[in-house]
Amino acid sequence: MALQGTMPGNLSFLSPQGFKFAIQKLPNVNYFCTAASIPDITLGQVDQENIFIKIPVPGDKLVFSPLDLRFQVDEDLKNFKEIYDWLEGLGYPDNFQQRANLQSTLQQTNTHAGLTHSDGSLLVTTAQYQPNIEIKFIDLYPISLGALEFNVQGTEIEYLVGSVQFAYRKYSIDTVK
Repeated sequence: MALQGTMPGNLSFLSPQGFKFAIQKLPNVNYFCTAASIPDITLGQVDQENIFIKIPVPGDKLVFSPLDLRFQVDEDLKNFKEIYDWLEGLGYPDNFQQRANLQSTLQQTNTHAGLTHSDGSLLVTTAQYQPNIEIKFIDLYPISLGALEFNVQGTEIEYLVGSVQFAYRKYSIDTVK
């Protein structure tokens, strides 16, 4: 039996270099972003009992893995500090002004997410670097900022790369028109 109509309309492969990431609150991180990933998504399952075997049944909640980003750290640490200040405002700040600074900044850059969250998007391009797919991350906030290691023993200059993890409510995948 021949399979008819199974030929895809687009035979181009997805390039890992054709992307742009943007978080409304982090303009300096956006510019220097070097790596982003579409996180794992998992649907749990429940085993339905049967007298013979257990029958797996789809669960009712999706679990989204954290969003990981890597970025070149600028000489003035502006992009690193953007994330640091956000984390500090979310965590246990030393004074009320730190929390107020976070809320003020988020209100200026993001009108529809809460005072502690921001939205972001990963724009994926075609092989010709034209916008193709947008992955929208809703209500994200940083949960981890990686260490920066200074080292004088290297023989070549390797510029520092920062890493950050974000939690978020969900993401959606949309075609850019």
